[in-house]
Amino acid sequence: MRISLDGKWKFKEVGQNEYYEASVPGCVQLDLINLGKLPDPFYATNEVLFYDLEEKDFEYVKEFDVDNVDFQVKKLVFEGIDTVSEIYLNDHYLGKTDNMFLKYEFDVSLALKKGKNILKVVLLSPIKEAERLKSIYQSSYSYPQRSWIRKSQYSYGWDWGPRILQIGIWKSVYLELHNGLEIQDEFVKVESISDELAIVKVFAKINCFEKPSEVGIEIFDGCSTLKVLPEVYKSKDGYFIDERIEIENPKLWWPNGYGEPSLYEFKITAKSSNEFQEKKVTTGLRTVRVIKEKDEYGESFIFEINGKKIFAKGANWIPADSILPRLKEEDYKELIKMAKDANMNMLRVWGGGIYEYDWFYRECDKNGIMVWQDFMFACAIYPDEFDFFVENFKKEAEYQIKRLRNHPCIVLWCGNNENNWGFRDWWHIGDPEFLGNKIYKKVLPEILAKLDPTRPYHISSPYGGEHPNSEKAGDKHTWDIWAGWKNYIYYKHDNARFVSEFGFQAAAHLDTMKRYIPLKDQTIFSKTLRMHEKQEEGLERLIRYMAGSIGLPKDFDSFVYLSQFVQKEAIKLAVEHYRKNKFRTAGALYWQLNDCWPVISWSSIDYLKRRKALYYESKRIFAKFLPMVEYEDGKLKVYVVSDELKPKQGQLNITIWNFDGQKLYEKNLAVEIPENGVFEAFSEKVENMNILKGEWLYIPKHVETAVIGDKIDRGLLESIVFVSLFVDEVEYENYFVFEKPINLELKPCQFEYEIKDDYIIIKPKTPAICLIIEADRDVEDNFIFAKPEKEYKINLNGGQVRKVCDLLDLIER
Repeated sequence: MRISLDGKWKFKEVGQNEYYEASVPGCVQLDLINLGKLPDPFYATNEVLFYDLEEKDFEYVKEFDVDNVDFQVKKLVFEGIDTVSEIYLNDHYLGKTDNMFLKYEFDVSLALKKGKNILKVVLLSPIKEAERLKSIYQSSYSYPQRSWIRKSQYSYGWDWGPRILQIGIWKSVYLELHNGLEIQDEFVKVESISDELAIVKVFAKINCFEKPSEVGIEIFDGCSTLKVLPEVYKSKDGYFIDERIEIENPKLWWPNGYGEPSLYEFKITAKSSNEFQEKKVTTGLRTVRVIKEKDEYGESFIFEINGKKIFAKGANWIPADSILPRLKEEDYKELIKMAKDANMNMLRVWGGGIYEYDWFYRECDKNGIMVWQDFMFACAIYPDEFDFFVENFKKEAEYQIKRLRNHPCIVLWCGNNENNWGFRDWWHIGDPEFLGNKIYKKVLPEILAKLDPTRPYHISSPYGGEHPNSEKAGDKHTWDIWAGWKNYIYYKHDNARFVSEFGFQAAAHLDTMKRYIPLKDQTIFSKTLRMHEKQEEGLERLIRYMAGSIGLPKDFDSFVYLSQFVQKEAIKLAVEHYRKNKFRTAGALYWQLNDCWPVISWSSIDYLKRRKALYYESKRIFAKFLPMVEYEDGKLKVYVVSDELKPKQGQLNITIWNFDGQKLYEKNLAVEIPENGVFEAFSEKVENMNILKGEWLYIPKHVETAVIGDKIDRGLLESIVFVSLFVDEVEYENYFVFEKPINLELKPCQFEYEIKDDYIIIKPKTPAICLIIEADRDVEDNFIFAKPEKEYKINLNGGQVRKVCDLLDLIER
């Protein structure tokens, strides 16, 4: 029997007399917003009004009735408390909490009463608790305040997020009453897989005061059910099952784009003389390993699922709100569906956030999204020189591994984000014994070997080779572009084995920006806008890359759109290079998919789930087939990347136009596309393609003494290349220009459009590198490159079009 204690509570600041209405799951910040005592922290500069809360203590109280307390086991369960608290039931002290990532269970056999009960939770300031621990555990190391507390690190503020130290009961609370029968630690472990047979072991602990009279397993694949009666054995720790089961002709779980993510339901049931219980585990049958083999470039880092090499395409995931209890299942369904629709197959759960809600992993399971799962350590040293910290984390790791290990989507456990890189390059302490390294290199491998040997473990991200951020082994974070101010053309020099972070910033959707930035502050360097750009010199970088790539914006709206265009062009260039490098490079996860508040950031989907230009581009650059154009050694070349696991036939169409709308060249050819690889489909000298004019221009560059710049034929600056690949009647498109847009002889696109039913039909007469549809909701496609002779029919999803403009209309020229 489970009695929910969610819903209405009351709360007050400790030391005050008046109680106010509260909600659980929830937090102090959300309750104060709902009461109207604090404004929306995301609007204007309201974030600063929330800083004082982190120094205060709060008391939450719930009164509830229980009709029947005649049970042998009576437990009070908190699925999540953020973070430091003391728990009282009817004035009985039950214990304390000090880890946001743990589920806490308290025996309330002595405290619970029939009739009215009063539950009190005193939530203590995480700032004061950190200072208390720091004073008790004297160390020669200067640990940051956030390192002492097992709390989401991003809540202290990040270079894309506000400082809002959530304090509250952030997950469900309930009473669990029963007579001793309980199924725990259930684990469906895949032992081996072939086309004909999958062998799995179904493990569970069955708590019972007597040997269960009956235990069963039912396996349902969506069509038929297999029933098994497992053997129950006893050890000093209780009763267990660990049954080996053969599943014929198994339906396998595949990543998005490689096959169906088939799922099985395993139902475990147990009976005793006076009780019955069942547990359901939904999981997928698949094998996973990371191929690490020496080769001419160093050592590979390739994910292999069911014996097939998979190129990882996707992004990094951060918490989807800075006030977590606002998130609902629908938020996860929408965001994961958006990732799938953008042809992603992997998300990396970053180590400065949270072990995500169950909703996240369930949706990734259903949609074939592989998950790279960090443990929650990021960009800091941690006090694992002290036993209290290690023991606390061991409980966290054991709980989270058991909670998550049945999800087929999780394909890698990773110890932390950037800390081992930091040991080397930021803190200059080499390879220390502690400071977190004891956990990453000793504690976690031991726990995983015991609880989940089915997945690979990676010490850190990045990690591999002689240097933690090497491009010769392991994974790499490529931040010299953007963070290091380098031009994004330098992505073409990155030959990392797996790129788990790289990124480029842009403003949020225009409507999102205008909703949270007051009209008077909608200027590029207003104080309010700078509050919504958390990276040091972030706005300066945006302007630098705009000016160097396309030009300066005319106004605030133009600034938003130009930033998004440059972001998507930078990531397009990077992903095309990484995919062309397949499998020397075996993955490209850009930073980042989503946002936790309305902000200028690296995301492709903003806080309100509005699509930025990069999201639309992601659909193209992550598609199963990617045609791409390069200009190499005086030749125009077309490469085709295929993620299909069998050879295919295709038709390739190449056209070249000038910006006046004249077609200069066209070529059609049949292509044989090899499986899961890259090949050169076309190569021709540009002098044979009716492009060159024999007139020379100089592109301004100032490198050493070459102050006059690069000499280039005018015809190349007046041309745009379009390529279309048709496979199984699906068109895969791309475009290419010979220089960055600011150096091209661009002309405004001549086009017409009409609205018909729920579609906009755009008919370009001359080429465009980017046409923007401004509408009151996200349309099917946007920020499109437009080829003459083609009509673009785009679903408006019920939206109203305000205007369609050429990118050139937004530039101060």
